[in-house]
Order: sequence, then structure tokens, then C-alpha cells
Amino acid sequence: MMEILNRHHLKGMPWPKGALYVGRGTPLGNPFVIGQDGDREECIARYRPWLEEKICHGNPAILTALVGAKRANALVCSCTPAPCHAAVIAELSEDITLHGLPPSRCYAGIGSRETPKAILATMRKIAIRLGEMGYTLRSGGADGADTAFEEAAKSKEIFLPWPDFNGRKSVFGVPSDGALEVASTLHPGWAKLGNSVKALHGRNSHQVLGEDLDSPSDFVVCWTRDGAETEAQRSEKTGGTGQAIALADRWGIPVFNLANKDALDRLGRFLKGE
Repeated sequence: MMEILNRHHLKGMPWPKGALYVGRGTPLGNPFVIGQDGDREECIARYRPWLEEKICHGNPAILTALVGAKRANALVCSCTPAPCHAAVIAELSEDITLHGLPPSRCYAGIGSRETPKAILATMRKIAIRLGEMGYTLRSGGADGADTAFEEAAKSKEIFLPWPDFNGRKSVFGVPSDGALEVASTLHPGWAKLGNSVKALHGRNSHQVLGEDLDSPSDFVVCWTRDGAETEAQRSEKTGGTGQAIALADRWGIPVFNLANKDALDRLGRFLKGE
């Protein structure tokens, strides 16, 4: 059974690497309050069907958070050694695997504002070729990689953090509440972020999961300084693109980071169905 830790016992101490907080204020927090909704055991008993219903209906924030819980080394709440809803999370997260969704014929074309000029030229060529193949671009309107993809894409969905961001006009001008909730599962310091930074991260949720958060992109093409393609490879050098990479990784969406020399070959093989 996964270890469950009490955050009060860790006060003043560094949390174990890979520990995940699942208390109130997070998507996996127990919405039932002791005293108001029953005693401790009753609130935990009510939590299980609540969480199972969220899973059944494919709630994107809950599913994203559960994959994170599955990968965590420990869960952190405020109850243990008393009974805790975290035990339910640990149990139900064991069977969570996000894959097998139907193709959307969309891809996320994103990356650093510092993307080298040679890579920007490659991104434009990729966008043209993918447009010829019938793919729709999903991007975020930022300078650098986003702009390169957007300029060359035939069909595109540009998700902005707020209207007129970077001079862009788009029908996708504000991240949905659901997109912000998904983003919150991927950022350890979410509560400390300002609204504008949250909005920037929220648009990444749409780039990867679509406007409805229920039609994931088929793949991600990007460039970051560190070549990260998974959540585990994410570093300070990944920048804001790391949020989208981590989300794609949790949902089993392939990431092709053009900082890696073999990325183009792997992308080509993927498109051929190999």
C-alpha cells in the first residue's frame, strides 16, 4: 500500500521527493466535511462513490490527478494515522491508465520563445506537411515556437490565456474553469500563482486535451532547451512548455521534442503508423 503522510508531521521538513498533496484545495481533496457531512468514517465512505463517479464520467482534472497519484511515492494529507480519504485515492489510482481514446486529428505545436531559428524553420515545414495530411494545429499564441506553427498551419485552434494576448484574435480567448483545474494538478505551487500565470498554464490544458478537455491531441511537437518529453524529464530548462509535456505524458500522448536529434525520425514513423 502506498505510504500516506501527515503534512503537519512534516512541518519544517522537506517533503519526500515524489510526494503528492491530496488535501482540500486540490482536485482530489475530500469535499465532505467532518461534522457537517458526518463523522470521519462517514465522510470517507461518501468520498469513495464521489470519486468513482468522477472517474466514470471521465472528469479530466480527476483523471489527470489520479495518474499523478499513481506515480507518487507517497500521498500527503492532514489525517494519518487517523483514517484518511487518501487510502481511497491510493486504491483507485492503481487501475488508472489513460489511453485508447479515438484520434482527434489534432496536434499540439508548442515550445519555447527561445526556439532557435533553424528549428522554427523546421516547425513551419512540419505544420505545412501536417496540414496537407488533414491535421489541425493547437497552439498558444506565444512568440517563438507557437508563432512558427501558427504561421504555417492550414487549420488551427489558438488557445489564449486572455483576449488579445500577444495581439492575437481567437474564439478560444479564455481558459475554462476545467482547464485551470487540470493545470492545478500539474503545478506544485498552484495556490501561490497569480491569475495571469494560472491562465497561461490553463491554456496548455486546452492545447493538449482540446476545447472540451475530452478530445486529446494525437501528439505534441515542441522544442525546449532540455529536450524533455516526459513529466519525469521536466526541469527548469523546460520552461512553461513543461506543463503541456507533463499533461501529455500522463494521458499517454507522444511528445516529439525537436531538441532531440531523433525526434523528426520518430515523428515520421509515428505518422506512418509504425
